[in-house]
Amino acid sequence: MLTPSRSEDSRLRARIRARVRELGRRYEDGNSDLLGYTYHPIPFEGFGDLKAHRLACEERLSAILRELPLAEGDWVLDVGANVGFFAFSLDGRGAFVEAYEPHSATFEIGAALAKLHESNVLYVNRGVSVAGLRLLRAHYRAVLLLSVFHWIVKQEGEAGASHILRDLAGRADMVFFEVPCEAGEAMFKHPRFSSRESVEGYLREILPAARLTLLAQDDSWCARLLYKFEGGGA
Repeated sequence: MLTPSRSEDSRLRARIRARVRELGRRYEDGNSDLLGYTYHPIPFEGFGDLKAHRLACEERLSAILRELPLAEGDWVLDVGANVGFFAFSLDGRGAFVEAYEPHSATFEIGAALAKLHESNVLYVNRGVSVAGLRLLRAHYRAVLLLSVFHWIVKQEGEAGASHILRDLAGRADMVFFEVPCEAGEAMFKHPRFSSRESVEGYLREILPAARLTLLAQDDSWCARLLYKFEGGGA
């Protein structure tokens, strides 16, 4: 891969900052509704002055890494990758990452960061849908569904979202899964994701063979829970 020239480096950094300024001007599912805020922080030096909506990401990343030994070249699917906090963090540990991000300005930020830092993160400007499952790889070391699955339910319907979850579980050695777990905690509210009991009940209903483990609780974000499940494929 060619290293970006100094002028290209400056152009990419300017593009990233311009796109960040656009965020929040109109509401879109799964992104911050605050003007000029990314949802996750950008995990590279030189962007520490930018504002992020959800700052406490290190504990969730550490919980994932404790469960996810990576070999060089393992593929990971990050659904709703946002600006790439988790995608770039796993890339830095040897993974190849497909980062699906449907929001166009956020996608441009992630894609520019991937080029700027010569990463093995492949950004795709779309969401995961029933129709788009045919585009995915047959196997991933892991799939990340971090505070995105309830948006898939909104967009694909409960039956479609359940089909997607079963499909992804069948492609991955393990899935990391986080959704709202309090009734009034999310922009899109759904009775399936209104308590710990309802979330775990849903997962056991859709993936009855899966081994479900609670990994972390984000107390800075309404006690949102992070799960790992494996062995859930049909």
